[in-house]
Amino acid sequence: MEDLIEARSARLVIALATSAALAVAACGGSASSPTAAASPATSAAPLDACLVGTWTAVGQTQNSPANDEDITYKGGAGEVFTIDANGAVTIDTHAAKPVVFVSAGETFTATVAGTGRGTLTTATLGTNRVFYFKPSADDTRATHSVDSTGAELGPPRPDSAFSAVYTCAPGRLTFYKTAVNYMIDGPIVELTAGSGHASSTERPTPS
Repeated sequence: MEDLIEARSARLVIALATSAALAVAACGGSASSPTAAASPATSAAPLDACLVGTWTAVGQTQNSPANDEDITYKGGAGEVFTIDANGAVTIDTHAAKPVVFVSAGETFTATVAGTGRGTLTTATLGTNRVFYFKPSADDTRATHSVDSTGAELGPPRPDSAFSAVYTCAPGRLTFYKTAVNYMIDGPIVELTAGSGHASSTERPTPS
């Protein structure tokens, strides 16, 4: 059983040797190259003011933006991100819904638990706006993944530092990680302003 779980877990990891982007464009949806992670910053600031506020993740249905295999994602509503003007971030997962994803005909489920805490800084890389998240020592947020039988796919994965290309407009924020190291990193994350009001209706792939 341990070998089986390890094998299934290995299939979940999207280990892209180069800086593989989640590869949706800054407005989300279409494939793009992973240049954001490799380009030097053309300008930088402690934090883009448009990120400041409280944001709630909305549920979505979308295909893998990574385009390296056919993965369909569904769910993920309910996490609440609170970002202050100094870049301090708190992620409340108490109302978070699971993300269900299907790969090669198999169904997997990932659920987040705990409280995320850390800091954000922002920069401009080429035409992209990028933020950098660094978890703090008291970050307890972790992702639990299981297969269709309920078998755990390895131990829960704790938060780790990452960068993400983002876009924000009044009432709406999206981001996607610039490197995909785990299948749950795949989908673009869409959030709306406010807390506790994530839609229960799945949304189509952003475009």
